[in-house]
Amino acid sequence: MAEQRQFIDIWIVETNSVYREVPYTVVADWVQQGRLLEDDMLRNSGTAEWQPLHSVSAFAAYLPREEQYRTEDKAEALEPVQVDFIWKARQSDEDDDVDMIPLIDVSLVLLIFFMMTATVAGAAALINTPSASYGAQIFNDAQSYWIGINRGADGTPFYSLAQADKSPAKEDMNLTEKEVMARLDERLKEKPAEVTIKADRELPYDIIRKMTVNLELRRARRTVSRTHAGVSEKKENQ
Repeated sequence: MAEQRQFIDIWIVETNSVYREVPYTVVADWVQQGRLLEDDMLRNSGTAEWQPLHSVSAFAAYLPREEQYRTEDKAEALEPVQVDFIWKARQSDEDDDVDMIPLIDVSLVLLIFFMMTATVAGAAALINTPSASYGAQIFNDAQSYWIGINRGADGTPFYSLAQADKSPAKEDMNLTEKEVMARLDERLKEKPAEVTIKADRELPYDIIRKMTVNLELRRARRTVSRTHAGVSEKKENQ
């Protein structure tokens, strides 16, 4: 007796397509391949009633099913992840804060240097003294004084008084001859000191001579120990 084969009609719902008398083995392959979904309809060929694929026990076993999470899987997912390397900070992140101490030290040294040179240069540049070759520093006593004699726009001399290599204070500038000598006498009461005359080279000789005489008189009274004439360094083209 010949083997009777089973045929099945297939209704693919998504495309609304119907395939008739499809062999059982072919239907099983389509289900496993995913060509048929659980909502597609089946019926035995020659019958009228359609059944959804998922309700047919002969093919339901071939349908892919979502695997439920196990308790162990959830616990494993919550465990911290361990890696075989360690994150290292970038070099630039560590060097964001620059060490300012060396910069401050250098700045302070430069500031002190410029303050010292500005004071000396400022005092020497006040008066256009006569230039001389092979000059040398005559004295460096911090207690000494110098009298500046400058020339006004109309040729009238005006005087200033300062100590050592300092610039004259505001109240010790633009003085008359009488005022500058009075202030010098006041400062020489306690101890005699050396005095240098720094006079403008354009002034008449009589003004310089008169100041020299005044200082020599005080030297005789032992309030002035020595007197000097202030000069500036002579340039090659002078």
